[in-house]
Amino acid sequence: MRKYIICIVSFIGTALLQAGCYDDKGDYDYHDVNTMDIVIPETKVRMPKEEAVEVSIIPEISQTLEQNEENLVFQWKKTIEGKKAGSDRLSDYKDYSVGKECKVTVEPYESENIGLMLVITDKKSGTTWYQIGEVAIIRPLNPCWFVLQEKEGKGVLGAIEGTPEGYYVYPDVFKSELNQSFPLEGKPLAVSARKNYGDSYLSSMLGFFGFKVSPALMVVTDQDLALLTPSTLITRYPSNKILFEPAGKGEPLNIEFYKMSAHGELFVNSGKAYCAPMDGFCVPFSVKKESEFPAISAYGSYGGGFLFFDSENHRFLSASIPGYYDYMMNRATQEIRNYGTKWSDQKPVSTYSMSDESNLFDPDVIDPSLEVHDIVTGGNWGNFAYAIASPRNGKELTVFKFSAQDEDPICAARYTIALPSEVNVETAKFAASYAYTANLIFMTSGNKLYRIDLDRGRAIELYTYEIDPSAQIASLKFKDPESVREEGDDEETGEYKEKLGMSLGLGINTADKGVVVELQLTVAGDVAREENSICVYEDPDQPIGKIVDISYNYE
Repeated sequence: MRKYIICIVSFIGTALLQAGCYDDKGDYDYHDVNTMDIVIPETKVRMPKEEAVEVSIIPEISQTLEQNEENLVFQWKKTIEGKKAGSDRLSDYKDYSVGKECKVTVEPYESENIGLMLVITDKKSGTTWYQIGEVAIIRPLNPCWFVLQEKEGKGVLGAIEGTPEGYYVYPDVFKSELNQSFPLEGKPLAVSARKNYGDSYLSSMLGFFGFKVSPALMVVTDQDLALLTPSTLITRYPSNKILFEPAGKGEPLNIEFYKMSAHGELFVNSGKAYCAPMDGFCVPFSVKKESEFPAISAYGSYGGGFLFFDSENHRFLSASIPGYYDYMMNRATQEIRNYGTKWSDQKPVSTYSMSDESNLFDPDVIDPSLEVHDIVTGGNWGNFAYAIASPRNGKELTVFKFSAQDEDPICAARYTIALPSEVNVETAKFAASYAYTANLIFMTSGNKLYRIDLDRGRAIELYTYEIDPSAQIASLKFKDPESVREEGDDEETGEYKEKLGMSLGLGINTADKGVVVELQLTVAGDVAREENSICVYEDPDQPIGKIVDISYNYE
C-alpha cells in the first residue's frame, strides 16, 4: 500500500445563505430563530499515482438554539465536470452524498481541485444553510527543487519538495515516485524546469496548430536527453524525438552542452549547435552563419534576440527570435509534431553580425585570450544580456553588456572587474534575474556567493557555506529569473513574483553529501535578514549525492 500524506487545515467559514419564511400578522410577535456557523476543514491531498485515495471531511457545526444535530439534514454536493472548485452557483453542483461525514475519492492522476457544497436544512424551521468547501489536489513535486546528481558516472534525479516551512527530500525521485531507475544513459549534464514551456502569445493566437503552454522538465546527459512532465515524470519527448538529425542517421548522441533560456534551447551535439525556439514543440534546427556552422560555446537570449559566442572566430553572433508570422509562413515544427513529418533542417537559425558604428565594443573582434564562460540575462524585463569572460586562470572578469533598449547601442558596455584572490574563474558559476534593473550579476566559487556590481566595478561576498570550507557550489539558479518586481504589484501577482525573482538556490557538494541552500535576496541584491531568508535543505536519513545541477519547479 502506497503511503500518502494528507494535511488538513481548518479555516473559519460562514454560511452563504440563510433563509426563513414567516407570516406577518401585524402584531410583530418576534420569535428566536436558530442560526448556525459552519466550518468545513480545508483538505489537501498529494495527487495519487498508483491507488485512489479516500479522504474524510467532517464539518464543525454550532447552533444558537439547539444542543444536538438531530434536527439537521446534511446534503453534500460536488462540482460537475468542467466546473471549478469554489463556485457559488448551485447549478455547478450535483448531489454527491448525505450525512454529516463526506468521503471523497481522489482518483490516480486527478489534478484539479474537487469542489464541494454542503447544504444543511433545519427540519423544524425549514431554514437552509449553504457552505462551500473543496479538496485541494497538491501536484507532486510542486513546488520543488529538482536536483540532478552523478553516481558512478550515471545520473540520479532527486527532489526537495516544499518550502522552508516544511519540506521532504527525495534523493531518487524516479525510484520514490515511479519505482523505476533513472531513464537516461550517460553522464548527467543539466536539468531545467520551466513553468511556461511554450509561448503564451502563440498559444492564444495559434492554438489550433497545436501551440500550447505547459510545465516542462528537461533532463540531459552526454548520451541522452528527455523532456518530461514535472509532476508525473512522464516522458513527453525522448531523445529520438528531439535531436532529429543524429537520431535519423542512427548516430549515437554526443551532447556537449545544453541550456534553456526564455526564448529557446541550445543543444550542442558533436560540435554542432542546434536551437529550438520556445514554442513548446522542442524541435531543434541547426545554428548557421550563412552556409557555415560556427563553433558555439556560449548561449543566451534577451529582448534583442538569441545571442551566441563563436569560440573559433572569437565573435558574438545574434539571431532573431521567431515571431507570429514566422510560424504562419513556415509551420515546420508543428508539422513534425502533429503529422509525423520527417525532420529536415527546414528552419535553421540564421545568425548575423551585430557590428555597428554606435557600438561601444566590436562584437566581431573579441580578444582571443578571453574565454567566454556564460551569457546571462537580467534587468529591465530581460532587455540586457551579459557575456562573462576572463583570461584563462586569470583574476579578473570582462563582462560584455548587450542591450535591447532603443536608447542604447546593441553592444552597450564593457566592464572589467577585479576578483578576490580565492575565486577560481574556471569553475565559477553565474546567474542574473529580471528582478534587478541595476547591472548586477551573481557568481559562485568554492563555498562562496558573490554579487558583482558592474557599475561600481567590484565583487562583494554575500554568503559562505561555513559548515564545510572545502565545499564546492556546483550550480546556482534563481527560482524564476524572469520574474519582475514592480511597484504597486498586488499580493497575487507582485509579492509572489518578487519572491521568485529574488530567491536564489545553490547546489552545494560537501565532502560526503550534497545540500541545497535557498537564499532570499533584497531589492539591493543582499541576503535578506528576515526569518527563513536562508534555508539549508537536507535530511540526514535521505542524503543527496554529488550535485551536477539544480532547477526550480512551480506550477
